[in-house]
Amino acid sequence: MNKRTRNQKILIVEDNIVWQQSFRKWLGNQYIFEFARNVETAKKLFLRLLPDLIILDLGLPKIEMGLELLDYFVSQGTDAKIIVITSSQDHQHALEAQQRGASSYFFKTENIKDELPLMVKRALQMQALERENRLLRRKLDERLVFEGIVAVSQQMQRILHLIEQIRDTTEPVLITGESGVGKEVIARHVHNRSKLSDKPFIAINSAALPETLLENELFGHEKGAFTGAQTLKLGKIELVKGGTLFLDEIGDLPPSIQAKLLRVLQEKRFYRLGGTKELTADFRLITATNRSLVEEVKKGNFREDLFYRLNVIPIHIPPLRERPDDIPALINYIVESYCAENKIAVPRIDPMLVAYLSRLEWKGNVRQLKNTLIRMLVLNPRQLTVKDLPDELLEQENPILQNALNNKLTLEEMTRLYVKMVYEHVGRNKKAACDFLKINYRTLMNRLKD
Repeated sequence: MNKRTRNQKILIVEDNIVWQQSFRKWLGNQYIFEFARNVETAKKLFLRLLPDLIILDLGLPKIEMGLELLDYFVSQGTDAKIIVITSSQDHQHALEAQQRGASSYFFKTENIKDELPLMVKRALQMQALERENRLLRRKLDERLVFEGIVAVSQQMQRILHLIEQIRDTTEPVLITGESGVGKEVIARHVHNRSKLSDKPFIAINSAALPETLLENELFGHEKGAFTGAQTLKLGKIELVKGGTLFLDEIGDLPPSIQAKLLRVLQEKRFYRLGGTKELTADFRLITATNRSLVEEVKKGNFREDLFYRLNVIPIHIPPLRERPDDIPALINYIVESYCAENKIAVPRIDPMLVAYLSRLEWKGNVRQLKNTLIRMLVLNPRQLTVKDLPDELLEQENPILQNALNNKLTLEEMTRLYVKMVYEHVGRNKKAACDFLKINYRTLMNRLKD
């Protein structure tokens, strides 16, 4: 008997004391047991014990009570295997229990004392394997998530590779991409991986401030420079002190400030507002925009000479819809980060939800995905399923579901379709597909059959 077996915990929900004693006798003393005779006690023991396996008698004394308790266990996001038992020979109840989340079932027959120990052993072995797979997958995700950047897709991996290539330079970087793709996250990563990482990183949103305030934020002012300037104010160019200045929404920079910024980049010198003493500028500039600066230059809205000064090292972040490979890892990262920050248990995430979210367009990109998941976590922190999605996302056309509806696919056909998609997604790696879907090899091969 190994240590792990002795520590495995089993919650047995059975209202008949004789059956309770029989279960203990048949399973031996190799597990930690707790017994509950009613729903209320079962819920309390579940939260206290956090069992690895639950044996649930559906008749408590009514089948409906047992099914409701099963729903409760599943809703808590537990990874415990749930074996349901019943005195009734009605297979419909047992099948319904499996549809609601039970891993297996058996009837109270004369063979139970021989079947139960084997069933429990298999269930606990499967659970241990699934936990190990999740741990390995989490370790893999950790290698693909660096400083808050998920880089499963080739596009994002190329960006991280480029950032490593420019570690020893302090030339300007221009980051482009739609709103919500994470331009500031990439900017901070560029800074953190550079030789300036021990210096300040200061960010300014160029579109968030009116022209006069933006100029003041950048250059600062002397005392008495204008009405209300009662003290000396240092600007961000001065405060950054050899670090990185990040100007977001650079495409919205007013023409007058464009000219002043160009001079700073060319001469490394500037004046505070109202000042007469020329000061030295020492910083690395990273800018970002969701606009096409090439088009803005053509329209006369942006200085061409400034554009070339900014566009020394361009980094383009593709929208989320163009890198769906990142979405499953992003979902895990966002959910786990939120749960860690709020000190709550990580919920069960339905694989069908991941598949659904991976096929949406996400016009708001990562920001929209993050807000959606947080909203779902607030409303149902125990598990995340498709039915928990906001109505506006459920109403979006989804190619997978639309195909299923148009072709009147059965649940079996839809399941096969999803399994094949996962199989292709993991590069036709059978072990990876089994880990992703949490199924065994035989089930995978049966699902892959035409």
